[in-house]
Amino acid sequence: MSPSDHLILGISGASGARLGLRALALFAGSPDVERLHLVVSPRALLVAQTEIDAGISSASALVDSANLDAATRAKVVLHAESAVDAPISSGSFKTRGMAVLPCSSGTLAAIAHGTSRGLLQRAADVCLKERRRLVLGLRETPLSLVHAENIVRVTRAGGIVAPVVPAFYAAREVDELLDAYVLRVADLLDVRIDTADYRWTGGT
Repeated sequence: MSPSDHLILGISGASGARLGLRALALFAGSPDVERLHLVVSPRALLVAQTEIDAGISSASALVDSANLDAATRAKVVLHAESAVDAPISSGSFKTRGMAVLPCSSGTLAAIAHGTSRGLLQRAADVCLKERRRLVLGLRETPLSLVHAENIVRVTRAGGIVAPVVPAFYAAREVDELLDAYVLRVADLLDVRIDTADYRWTGGT
């Protein structure tokens, strides 16, 4: 297993729990990912209870709701948000990078200012300081000047802010829109995923 076979996925407390769940399934199923390190914030669980299933009371229950096969589930390494001593909190633990899907405006602000309150934010901070790929799927609209300035700060630090904007040209069903977006994020992380190809190929 090489260091680049490790990928980090953070799910924060913005609306869009289904997006995080779909990203979990697709990234864990990638042939490029040997271990998917998952961090779920407490607020993300509250959102998941509203948007997916009221019975989701823990991060492991959220993973279970993805209905992964045994081989794919074995690739998921679940870290508690409070586990600031986890391997992904250190720059000496090499990874391919990290995606936060969805990313709340509060999480964006914390990453932009390096406050590192909890493992999710610390892992993102590590990616920035180690010059590794970091993609934030911002789930917020409209944007205030505060949001815009935080986007600029993260971009200048080397991260990529990719607002969750559906590819309407590529898909019609909600699940297809989710897959199309995750595919775009996977491209930014240079990760192959097993889903339909929703890339634009030009008009006919």
